[in-house]
Amino acid sequence: MSASPLALSGSTGNLIEAKDTMTDAIKPGRQAGSSRDDLWTVAAIAVLAAIVTNVAHETIGHGVGLLLAGGRSGIFTTTRLIVPTPVPDPAWRIFDLGGPAGNLVFAGLGWLGLRRLPATRVRWKLFCWLVMAFSLFWAFGYLLFSGVTGRGDWLALLPEHWWPGRVLLAIAGFLLYEASIQIGAHEFSGILDCSRADEGMRAKRLIEIAWLAGGVIATAGPALDPRGAMEMLNSGALSSFAAAVGLLRIPRRLKAVTAAPTTQDSTINRSISWMVAAVAASVFFIAVLGPGIRWRL
Repeated sequence: MSASPLALSGSTGNLIEAKDTMTDAIKPGRQAGSSRDDLWTVAAIAVLAAIVTNVAHETIGHGVGLLLAGGRSGIFTTTRLIVPTPVPDPAWRIFDLGGPAGNLVFAGLGWLGLRRLPATRVRWKLFCWLVMAFSLFWAFGYLLFSGVTGRGDWLALLPEHWWPGRVLLAIAGFLLYEASIQIGAHEFSGILDCSRADEGMRAKRLIEIAWLAGGVIATAGPALDPRGAMEMLNSGALSSFAAAVGLLRIPRRLKAVTAAPTTQDSTINRSISWMVAAVAASVFFIAVLGPGIRWRL
């Protein structure tokens, strides 16, 4: 059966329209609802937030934990703090719990930053929000992971081989992770004017870019890890793409969040300084912290 010229013309038009839509989706700054935002700057902010979150856990959190446990030397990396000799019981529990504690402290600092910063500092507010969100998802995603797999820092809370405790960890991790998604949605509504219908797609686009950029730098960080490049998957991707997958559920929660409408411009304009800082931090993260930094007191 042959098609009429009119039908062919209509089909061709639809194909061209679909092609343009797909092209717009992959070009930063052209998608409807987010065309005024510079997505390269959003990615730079996410890279910096992901690096800060990693340092909060692996370097500051475990570093302070090791000092409190009596340790005085080690090797900082992007995946763990390597100690020359095992930390004895019960001091190792303080050492292990230092990582999640570091995440929770920095989540609190991010939350405070959102409260202190004026509405005009949109880029800094997004940075604080991402530090808060990445930190919460790492801490409580790890809590769920520890309960399910029987591995990880949170097991320091339990007696050895006590499986009922693992069940409790898994339940607590799941509930706190869900609560973190709700907190993230509530706080994000203070950055964008979520009372406007067209902001939904914009929020989705910004959050997807942030999740992707944060995951990429976290996965690249262990490329030169002393234990091998497989740590890129075993630790890097697990603590970022997997742990922070809750970010992708936040746009759907925004519809249920009630926030006061604002007339403040929340456009994320291009910032060379944020992008330069992200590049410099990434080089340090991969090439310096990745292979390991030795320290001794």
